[in-house]
Order: sequence, then C-alpha cells, then structure tokens
Amino acid sequence: MQEDKSTIVKEMMDSFQQFSRAEWRKQPIDGIKPSEVRVLLCIKVLTEQSDQGVNISDISRRLSVTSPTVTQMIKQLMSDGCVERYNDSKDKRITLLRLTEKGEDIAQKALKRFTVIFTGLAEKLGEEQSQALTGLLNQVYSYFNDINMYEK
Repeated sequence: MQEDKSTIVKEMMDSFQQFSRAEWRKQPIDGIKPSEVRVLLCIKVLTEQSDQGVNISDISRRLSVTSPTVTQMIKQLMSDGCVERYNDSKDKRITLLRLTEKGEDIAQKALKRFTVIFTGLAEKLGEEQSQALTGLLNQVYSYFNDINMYEK
C-alpha cells in the first residue's frame, strides 16, 4: 500500500509540475507580459466590482503578490499606456488606477483568449468531467490555502 501511495504522490507532483510549464499561460498579448496581463484583468474586475476605484493594495491582495511587485508592474503598464493614475474625487490624497483604452483592449483580448481555451477544455472533457474537475480543483485550492494558513 505504501508503494501505491508513493506512486500516486509522484504522479500528482509530476502533474502539477506540468502546469508550471504550460505555454498557454506564458504568451504575451500585444507585447504585454503575462504577469502584467493578470494585473490588467485584475484592475478590470475590481473596477467593475467597486465604485470606489482601485489602488495598489487592492491588486496586491487580489493577486496575492506584494505591493512593491505590483507597483513595478503598474509603472511598466503606465509606460506602455495601459494604465493611468487619477486622484479620488472625495479625497485628493488617494491615488487610484484605471485602464486606458489600450489597457481595456488588451484585457478584452485576454478574456477572449481564456474563454476560447476553457471552452475548448470543457468541450473536450464534457459537462460531467468538467464539473468534477472544477470540484476537485476547488478542493485542491482549499487544501493548499489551508496548509499555507497553518504554516504562517
């Protein structure tokens, strides 16, 4: 039984390792790096969810990335013309972020790409396996989230 368990563990580890090499996640969009595209998508989602604007801390929390890392990506996205800063209308001391037309265009292209990819996956797996996969992935996420919480 122990040998069967170690085989399963190795297969799991190998499967997860494959995802880190998956090319579909690594392709830039209009010259914008994948990590920066994630930031654009995050700004888009947060902007749609909140009428109070988006700041670096909001993005950092949502993506589980440090604020200095997000700040560097925002600087690059601003220089690429994808993001702009503006002052909060209620409190001029607060700086918020929004997508420019170019940033919105790239975010839309990314959403379209991901929708096509995951639609294809759902069609390949079928409804039953797609639902089972989604349930399993949610359990995996919960497990990893829980063990990280206990290790802090």
